[in-house]
Amino acid sequence: MKPSKKLLVFVIAGLCFSCDKDDNSLQEPVQATEFTGSRVPVGNGEAWTYIRTDASQNPLEIGVQFNASALVNLPTGSMHADEFVLDLPSEISVAPYDHVTLDWNEHGHEPMNVYDRPHFDIHFYFMSMAERNLISPTDSIQFNAPLAADYLPPMYLETPGGVPRMGAHIIDLLSPEIAGTDIFTHTFIYGKYDAQVNFLEPMVTMEFLESQASVNQEIRQPASWQQAGYYPKRYTISYDASTEIYSIILKEMTKF
Repeated sequence: MKPSKKLLVFVIAGLCFSCDKDDNSLQEPVQATEFTGSRVPVGNGEAWTYIRTDASQNPLEIGVQFNASALVNLPTGSMHADEFVLDLPSEISVAPYDHVTLDWNEHGHEPMNVYDRPHFDIHFYFMSMAERNLISPTDSIQFNAPLAADYLPPMYLETPGGVPRMGAHIIDLLSPEIAGTDIFTHTFIYGKYDAQVNFLEPMVTMEFLESQASVNQEIRQPASWQQAGYYPKRYTISYDASTEIYSIILKEMTKF
């Protein structure tokens, strides 16, 4: 029997309706978007911040990048770390991050025989520069105020004292340099001030960077976070020989 025109229209309409509702293969693929902050002179090169998002501008990664020439002609003779302040990209805001610093430690820092190797500290601060500037060397009460248990990652230790304009450090007891199984090459530290987590801090030695080795490391998480925002589950360190760019990136950003 020859189908009627009405039946054909109904069947075609049904097929189109099915395509719209069920066939995900026809949907547009999600495209990632990248943003970079202003470039800051470091050594003979430059450093900048980097944020990658999905098409809805949900952050996927946040990090620091610098070219190989940034490792050449770095400051020498400083009593303390040389701080390079890196603004985050102006096009997007990612809570709870305010700004980043790339801190060059020519001779490392305390504790001796642990972190006294030339290295960079990369601080992802949750507080503004103005708030940081109020952190005084005499703030022993605020430095030593403990985190509530839910905010302390497993197998991390709150260390006594603190650093002006920074805060106190919470170290990874499983890292080789602390566990005594190897020397310091890279690690991940939490920071706090007045019982609040106020920065995340990957650290990496100059020697490790110059080796051009790669890292893809899990970050152990606390049970809860004090501030709503996006927090990383991993950090990576890498070098792209084609562009001569180093990247130190917080990845797998998860909303809390």
